[in-house]
Amino acid sequence: MATSSTSSATTKTNILTTLGAGSGIDTKALAESLVEAERAPKKERIDAKIAKTEARISGYGTLRFALSELKTAFAALNDARDFQSLQVANTQPSAVSVTAGSAAMAGSLNLQVTQLAAARQVTTGGFTSRSTSLNGGSAFELSLSVNGGTAKTIPVATDTPEGMANAINAAGLGLSAQVVNTGSSVQVVVTGQQGVANTYTLAARTTGGAAIAGLDFNTQLQAAADAKFSLNGIDIVRSNNTVTDVLDGVTLELNTVTTGAARIDLRRDASALKKNFQALVTAYNTFEEAAKAMASRTKSDDEDDTITGSLSGDSLLQSIRSQVRGYVTGNSSSPGTTVIAARNVGLTLDRDGKMVLDEKRFNEAVASNFSEVVKVFTGNANDQSLYSPAPGGVAGDAFKGIDQMIRATGTIAAQTEMANEQLKKYKEDLTKLETRMTAVMERYTRQFTAMDSLVGEATATRNRLKSTFDAWTKSS
Repeated sequence: MATSSTSSATTKTNILTTLGAGSGIDTKALAESLVEAERAPKKERIDAKIAKTEARISGYGTLRFALSELKTAFAALNDARDFQSLQVANTQPSAVSVTAGSAAMAGSLNLQVTQLAAARQVTTGGFTSRSTSLNGGSAFELSLSVNGGTAKTIPVATDTPEGMANAINAAGLGLSAQVVNTGSSVQVVVTGQQGVANTYTLAARTTGGAAIAGLDFNTQLQAAADAKFSLNGIDIVRSNNTVTDVLDGVTLELNTVTTGAARIDLRRDASALKKNFQALVTAYNTFEEAAKAMASRTKSDDEDDTITGSLSGDSLLQSIRSQVRGYVTGNSSSPGTTVIAARNVGLTLDRDGKMVLDEKRFNEAVASNFSEVVKVFTGNANDQSLYSPAPGGVAGDAFKGIDQMIRATGTIAAQTEMANEQLKKYKEDLTKLETRMTAVMERYTRQFTAMDSLVGEATATRNRLKSTFDAWTKSS
């Protein structure tokens, strides 16, 4: 304001001096000086608002990015499968495949497979072609009985080998059929499901119930059998070669009979899991560092720094920082008995708010309470919906909460939109100011031009009178 007053006083002095001197006035310069004196303080206030709002928008963008990186770090720990850290050592991997899930326990196994599960497989006699008529062009039926149970009917609309195979496959009764070309004829091979309990009989008959000559399934290619194996000396029988119910979290895929016993070692390897925890530490500290800078009351002297102080006093920033901090310091929504929070796995905040991982505590928790660690971070869930109200554990809840913050309809997007609207208004105010100052400039120019004309006329009159008086004086 002092600058404006000084400029205005100087302008008035210039006008008076010019008039007193009786010389022509630079009306354009005078008008520009007066307009600038009025424009400058108003423009400065609007420019300051624009700069502050642009800094807020930039700050929200930085906040959203930092939260996105943090969400990614939590995503690596929010599914139970993310904790599948058992390494499998297998002396006969071609005979048996072993997969360990998150519920599996470390240990050693001796596995001997003596028999694989098999499905009963039968075939028809040979036919001339795939389209040979089997019932004189009429539809017929197949009667299926599984393990001596009640017979079920499979209707065959097209009485050819191909039509019969298609009907078996479409029935959904646990059988599959293929038309096999032997070179000299075609046969229909029918396969059931694995296991002795799934043995079956199949017979063809007309819709009237009579047997169809030349069409039977009496040639057995393979008998139904159960899988037989022993685990640490315990004999086990299963109807399928994929075994998931013997050991918690362990899937056995029996491929062939083993040579003696296969040695299976399940060892806990926490190195990959630890990397995910360390990545979370890095992402959290990056977020917190950016948040502190944006919340700073002091603007950076670096002209290229658009972040420091950009969200100073912003309540949304403080709310988000508090919420994120709560995810890692509060108790889990799915606590265990011994492990109830991230701190019990070694994740803590130091006096400066920086996250640290106590590797000793981490190793102890993983070694002695692994299942509780999984539960605390994931709620024992996989692929939990972002909209699920079920407890998601530390990482699951944080993932869902941060997603709400950064999504297109989230709180940060809403604040950014409001800031953009304010920015638009301030720029409109700047345009209105320039329009108004242009009108003021035109008014001053007209006024000073008229004043300059009057001064010019007065000067001319003065000069004429002076010349007349001078002439009188000489004549006297």
